[in-house]
Amino acid sequence: MRKLFLLSAMGLACAGAAQAQSSATLFGVVDVNVESFNAGGVGSSTMVGNGGLATSRVGFRGVEDLGGGMSAGFWLEGSINPDVGEGRPSNSTNQPSGTGAAVAGREGFKFDRVSYVSLATTQLGELRLGHDFIPTHWSSIYFDPFNANGVGRAGNFTFAGVTTAPMSTQITGSNSISYWTPSKLGGFYGMAMIGTGENASGTATSRDGNFAGFRAGYAAARFDMAVALTRTHYEPTATIGNYTHANIGGTWNAGFAKFFALYNTVKVGLAGGAVRKNTAEIGAHIPVFLVGRIRVAYAVLDDRSDSALLNANGSARKSNDARQLAVGYVHDMSRRTALYGTYSALRNRGQATYTVSGNRAPLAGQNSRGLELGIRHLF
Repeated sequence: MRKLFLLSAMGLACAGAAQAQSSATLFGVVDVNVESFNAGGVGSSTMVGNGGLATSRVGFRGVEDLGGGMSAGFWLEGSINPDVGEGRPSNSTNQPSGTGAAVAGREGFKFDRVSYVSLATTQLGELRLGHDFIPTHWSSIYFDPFNANGVGRAGNFTFAGVTTAPMSTQITGSNSISYWTPSKLGGFYGMAMIGTGENASGTATSRDGNFAGFRAGYAAARFDMAVALTRTHYEPTATIGNYTHANIGGTWNAGFAKFFALYNTVKVGLAGGAVRKNTAEIGAHIPVFLVGRIRVAYAVLDDRSDSALLNANGSARKSNDARQLAVGYVHDMSRRTALYGTYSALRNRGQATYTVSGNRAPLAGQNSRGLELGIRHLF
């Protein structure tokens, strides 16, 4: 009888383990390059940088099968600067005040990219709580030929030159709750997200840092398209105000090449007028040599800011337009290791000072150029 009881207990334990299987994974990217820049009127520079092909990062993710089509999971992921061995800052309140000061050169490692816990079912979708990418940034990644990285990224226009104050929810949002649709919807997909600045009530800035957004799309065998919108509340001042970012983009794989298109519109309602920027980008990935691909993109920035907003020399800000042409090559040495090179030339107009990623800002109306040659390794 005792032996029968022990065997029954072991069987129940094994059945419980089978119903609640779990796994955890350590993963990461190390991407380091050599960069050469020229900033018009300022000079040239050569340095060692990172993140030209993919953002360098370290992360942990895991999932537990709860049975009945339900699972629980977590994702913790932080950026690193492997060229200098430091982390990158995060933001705790989706406001400029939420970025803590760090001793120069000693920024500690943080889960600045992703840090959330989730609960999902195969029928209803997934609920995430924590820190994650905002809806519009997912399209910035998927529909930019340079995947929002390096000197050729569309973000050189989208996230730059908006105001003198940082827009803390351009890429990620803290204190957020998001819902993701289930995968089996015949190609349709979507997500919605809200977040809070966690300010005390009863003040003029009590809603600062609160944001909401969504992303909806459709993907087939060779086609993917999505529209997204994110809006963050900031009480208007001379340097910050309600921030709205909307974009629409898509990809089409024609076999001989994969084509990309992305349109971004950004608006910040300052106390003295609204900053408005529209950016359009087209590009392609062209497979070559079986293990390589050429990447090319052309982006145009059209500033539509209110006439009341002026440059330092008194000219209208809306004359600050820009153009960017980028071309690169990626050579896959294996499934995890790749060599890459990218050249980007950015032309400013009016008093614009846009710059290719990693470069110093040029003088007003001057051009910016950058070249990066690097290695990316996945683990």
